[in-house]
Amino acid sequence: MIEGMSPIPPQGAADYDPSKKAREDAKLKEAVQQFEQVFLKQLFSEMRKSVPKTNLMGEGKEQEMFEGMLDDERAKAWSQSGGIGLADMMYQQMKKQNEGKS
Repeated sequence: MIEGMSPIPPQGAADYDPSKKAREDAKLKEAVQQFEQVFLKQLFSEMRKSVPKTNLMGEGKEQEMFEGMLDDERAKAWSQSGGIGLADMMYQQMKKQNEGKS
């Protein structure tokens, strides 16, 4: 190691915990992925309103419940497999902001 250089940041060196940073990053990734999931579910729901209704699955509350559950699962699957890139973009932006606070 170069004399006078330390991998530990000088301010708050006693509080430096690399595992804490990793946990915070994991929490941030999970939060933005959940946000993208909620966004996608809302997007699917609004898109469904623009499509004419059919009687393929019947009518009424049962169909609405099924469509809502289907939208939930689609949004979950999409967000877990990379989604539309919203979570990644938000993660990168929020990570920069958090680094600036440290």
